[in-house]
Amino acid sequence: MSPIDRLSLPFTNGAIDVADMGATLVLRARPCPAYGLFQRENLYCRQAFYPTCQQLAQAGFDMDRPLPEQFTHAIVHITRARNETRALIAKAYCALAPNGVLIVDGDKTDGIESHLKAVKKLLPVTATLSKAHGKVFWLSKTETPAALTDWLGALEPRRIADGFYTRAGVFSADKIDKGSAQLVPFLAGKLKGNGADLGAGWGYLSKQVLASNPAIDTLELVEADRHALDCARLNVDDPRTGFYWADALNHTTKAPLDFVVMNPPFHETRKADPALGQRFIAAAAKLLKPTGSLYMVANRQLAYEAALAENFRNVERLDQSSQFKCIWARKPKH
Repeated sequence: MSPIDRLSLPFTNGAIDVADMGATLVLRARPCPAYGLFQRENLYCRQAFYPTCQQLAQAGFDMDRPLPEQFTHAIVHITRARNETRALIAKAYCALAPNGVLIVDGDKTDGIESHLKAVKKLLPVTATLSKAHGKVFWLSKTETPAALTDWLGALEPRRIADGFYTRAGVFSADKIDKGSAQLVPFLAGKLKGNGADLGAGWGYLSKQVLASNPAIDTLELVEADRHALDCARLNVDDPRTGFYWADALNHTTKAPLDFVVMNPPFHETRKADPALGQRFIAAAAKLLKPTGSLYMVANRQLAYEAALAENFRNVERLDQSSQFKCIWARKPKH
């Protein structure tokens, strides 16, 4: 049984009656066999990661319809971010009608055990089931402990020490990413015309680029995490910017770009996946003019050289530290 099948267990064994399910809130929704057990019109799915949101939309789920005031059931798929998951649990619990049922599902590697222990300290948990290296647990809504509502604060943007707004769950939520900071000095005064920041996150790299390159006409911030993009809107106040909640791998522009900057992701799970960064390189090349440039930073050990040579005529390593390498690639092959 796969982890996403685990959610079916309380329903298929009769612990939770599917027939009793009315309006059901699903936070961090994802393609999941268990959803086939429920009435589609009762599911109110929410997902901030654009590719997953699109997958669900293409499968027929309405991802944007207005939410009712209360729900009979709520489902939370945990994330790898501890504070974000606790905030989602609190949000789902508070959205329930009295005696409504909250179901929480997740893998051990994502911290389901710690979330179960934390919830047990505040509320009586009805039952738990273990399967596929994870757990699903559920409880009924009674009173709302103050400590639970305190968890909700993690969903709001907050300022970190450097003055930028971030939010629990986004990449580098607690500090400026060292790789992006290493790339910044090589961008000052080098960029002009129209460009994009692919995988812009909460906007650190974009803000530095705009501040040090007055010849930039427009900069598109492309980010798949809607929460990170919301923070970028707070951090980057410049009329030259456009904000795009989109999959950078499929992003299109009205005209070819003069430049792309990026600190591409290299995993979607805990396991490193260099192929993801390689696809970012190919996507950047497709967006550029024949004379365009890509400036990127990556973890030193990631094997991107072949992908760069395949997509660009000129590739130069600008800098390398024990952790990161900064690369300038020119003249895409297209």
